[in-house]
Amino acid sequence: MTRDLISKTTRNEFRELLVGYTLREIEMTFDAGNLTPREGYQPIVSGERRGLVEAYYANLDFTSPTDVKDLLVVYEEVIELLRKVQDRVVNPESVDETIGALLRRMERDGFRYEGGRFVSDALNVVVVHTPSLVQLSEASIQEHLEKARQKIANGDPAGAIANAYTLVEEFLKQLLRKIGTAFNENEGDIRALYKLLAEPLHLVPKNDSLESYLKAILEGLQRQIGGLFEVANKASDRHARKYNPAPHHARLAVNAAFTLCEFLLEAYEYQQKREERRVS
Repeated sequence: MTRDLISKTTRNEFRELLVGYTLREIEMTFDAGNLTPREGYQPIVSGERRGLVEAYYANLDFTSPTDVKDLLVVYEEVIELLRKVQDRVVNPESVDETIGALLRRMERDGFRYEGGRFVSDALNVVVVHTPSLVQLSEASIQEHLEKARQKIANGDPAGAIANAYTLVEEFLKQLLRKIGTAFNENEGDIRALYKLLAEPLHLVPKNDSLESYLKAILEGLQRQIGGLFEVANKASDRHARKYNPAPHHARLAVNAAFTLCEFLLEAYEYQQKREERRVS
């Protein structure tokens, strides 16, 4: 029998902490991991807030590295929010004790908290072989971006930006797997992932064989990656937001994500065909 990567005891501790949140705050916290509650789920625990957390849990396979990775983003958000609250409460020591208890629980499950992220060597080994978020096709890119656009229509631009960022992150990782380039599966910085991908796809602006106008476009692409990283960190549900984005800002991020993924897909396919011609 496969063991849960995050134990029930640890999940319950995070759940009990979330009981102190409003229902909307709980939803926003799970949105950080792009998680959704199970429709029609009837929890056996008491209380509306506990029930909502359990509905999110019910949609997860705790033996799956992919599902656990999404939940880790939620737990990272919880820790970050606690640290922000610590500066404003009368008794910051109690908040520190709460954070310490949660981190100790995660350590027992094999996770280290480094630089604001939960990492695990065991998880890294398994995740390398799991299916990624999307298949390499334009239709699949459109499918996932449609979910982000739906969030904009429903008045959730921050959630849409988080969806767009996650799509780009997972798409970059899938391309890296396809071309056989090693990378850290826990890496969430799309700037670092793109840097690994740029050279094998011949997208480095300093390439002497490129025309000057192409170099300018590729430099702009790097800035676009950096811009999406910044807006997702400051105005999305991936972390505690520093400001609430306007719908047109979210549309810009979503459209940028689509353009980026579409271009990278075409660049990958071009290089594949080029290699096939070379060896034939």
